[in-house]
Amino acid sequence: MPERDYAHSRILDVHRWSDHPESNQFVDEIYDSFLTQQEGENTRIKKKHLKVVLLDLYVAWLDDPELCITVHLAPAAYSNGIVSSKGKSRYNELNIKVSTIEIVHRLDRAGLIGLKLGWRDEHGRSFLTRIWPTDKLVQMFRKTVFGYLDVGYSDERETIILRDENKKAIEYEDRPRIKRMRQLMKQYNELLERTFIDIQLLDKPRIELPEKQKRRKDDRPVFVNVSHHDKFVRRIFNNSSFADGGRFYGGWWQRIDGEHRKNIRMNNITTVEIDFSALHVILAYAEAGIDYWERMDRDPYVLPVPDVTNEEHARDIVKLLFLMAFNASDEQALFRAFRSELDYTKYPYSFPDKALSDLLATIKERHPDIAHLICSGAGLRLMNIDARICEYVIADFVSTGTPILTIHDSFIVPFAEEERLNEVMREAFNQVTGKDHIKVKYNQNLTRKSLYALMAQDRSFFQEMFWYMSRGHRPEAGYQQRRQRHIERYGKPAKMSE
Repeated sequence: MPERDYAHSRILDVHRWSDHPESNQFVDEIYDSFLTQQEGENTRIKKKHLKVVLLDLYVAWLDDPELCITVHLAPAAYSNGIVSSKGKSRYNELNIKVSTIEIVHRLDRAGLIGLKLGWRDEHGRSFLTRIWPTDKLVQMFRKTVFGYLDVGYSDERETIILRDENKKAIEYEDRPRIKRMRQLMKQYNELLERTFIDIQLLDKPRIELPEKQKRRKDDRPVFVNVSHHDKFVRRIFNNSSFADGGRFYGGWWQRIDGEHRKNIRMNNITTVEIDFSALHVILAYAEAGIDYWERMDRDPYVLPVPDVTNEEHARDIVKLLFLMAFNASDEQALFRAFRSELDYTKYPYSFPDKALSDLLATIKERHPDIAHLICSGAGLRLMNIDARICEYVIADFVSTGTPILTIHDSFIVPFAEEERLNEVMREAFNQVTGKDHIKVKYNQNLTRKSLYALMAQDRSFFQEMFWYMSRGHRPEAGYQQRRQRHIERYGKPAKMSE
């Protein structure tokens, strides 16, 4: 058997839970049969920790048998806030703590899990411990009465995250505005849970990301698992302030590239993605009291880049530098971050400090009204504005039970909902900024408007494409199995009508 790819892993989900009675029976059987009980131990606490670990291993195995689970085995990680705050925290509702370490070792001794202890590679990088189910445990998984969709999360999993300047989650006082945000997130996550979100072209629910997203140094590919259990969305605020950040994070669709996103289907219906054009630049102008598209009406990223003759490349380079400049605190930090982020396989150019300094000066000259925001750290404040726009859009779709996915400044909706999305995006922008003009970009997928324009020209082609929109063509067997599993749990959604 080939050695496992330990890099293909995800962190242990300490919120994994199930109220299915058979899941408790499964945990009891393993605890009683395989784990040597220690005198005086609190069996309730030990079983709770065992249940979290076993259920997460179960979900990971069903999602991808090759996937490893990453765990902390240092007690300090459970007392200094790396895993959770000391004692019960809003970020660790189940109060999963250092007992996890003991459970992992006991499962290992029982031969139920494989274990790769933390290590350093040839580059000196350190890696946390990996675990995975052995054949012995897999056989027990195969016999379980409860199923994949019977496993979920603890009911009170926190959706509103506040981080300090060091990106550590911190406690905060609940206020009416925060409670309203949390209620919307609860409704939104419930909507996502009952929506089948997948890609027909995938037999195995696993996507290899493009070349530029390979792991640095070792040049190994990066994978994203398309999983029902990876749809949970949170809002993350920064700098100990609810005025910084607040974007919506979570969901496997946020970690894949645009080409794969085009193939996402929701409840087996094809989708359309719409994103705001140059949103952060437009928001910066709105903050300065200027309606950019009304005053300038020109692409803010079209600027000359010395020694770059490809116009598309030049625009992409300006866009990257411009947007990163909002987040940077100084030019040197900006230039380092830019060179680290630039995909040199696509953009084979050299950018010493002088070249970047000159390009930054050109950006400031073209955009004098917002030049003061360059290298000011304003990015998180602008993110807060775009997050409020996103919140408005999501709330509108949640109110009608219509599924919607967000990738910060873009949204994905089922076919036939794109015109409504366009209208709501415009309304949200106006409500949050007080400005009226936006530009949006559609992905290349067929829209309802363009489809119906074909009906008068070619009725048979219209019928064929409508069939594809609502049902698809030759879905992979794995996709069909995942869809059927979802239907058995949540029911069959209403068919799309002409």
